[in-house]
Amino acid sequence: MKEQTIYSYKLLHRFRWGAVGYLLQFAVLAAGLAAASLAALVPLSELIVSLSILVIVPVLQFLLFRLYAYSRSQQTRITPDTLFSPWWGAGTAVPVSLSFFRQAELTVILGSVLSAAGLYVWLPISYGLSLAAAAAALNLPRLFSLLASLRQPQQCRVKYEWRSVAFLLTDG
Repeated sequence: MKEQTIYSYKLLHRFRWGAVGYLLQFAVLAAGLAAASLAALVPLSELIVSLSILVIVPVLQFLLFRLYAYSRSQQTRITPDTLFSPWWGAGTAVPVSLSFFRQAELTVILGSVLSAAGLYVWLPISYGLSLAAAAAALNLPRLFSLLASLRQPQQCRVKYEWRSVAFLLTDG
């Protein structure tokens, strides 16, 4: 029989992204589009039509997380429900350290915002503004979970769940 180590975890905090979070994302997206429309003198209807570029942000976030996890030799997992979570496919086979979580989330946030800024100059103005607003809105779950992680003890572990991130502490 193989020796196995079994850990039991105590839940410290679960950061959920529910209906209020989705409404906040929609409000930030709408406010960003309205502000961009006024500042750049682009009709709001043109910005709304160009929201089709919004799909780039989740794909960027997915790829950036996978690339960062691969660079740190962390095993990732992908399930159908993680593709529809606010964390866009971020998932690991086991709970990860708090430092990995913070670095991964910061890498994905900065990478997607900087990628959107880099693509802005190559896109038509309406698509660039829509991409910038989408990057701001779709990074909110990651940003708020990163801020929530600052209140957790250094030795805790983080588990990606569907529509939530759980901060756990081993009892051993």
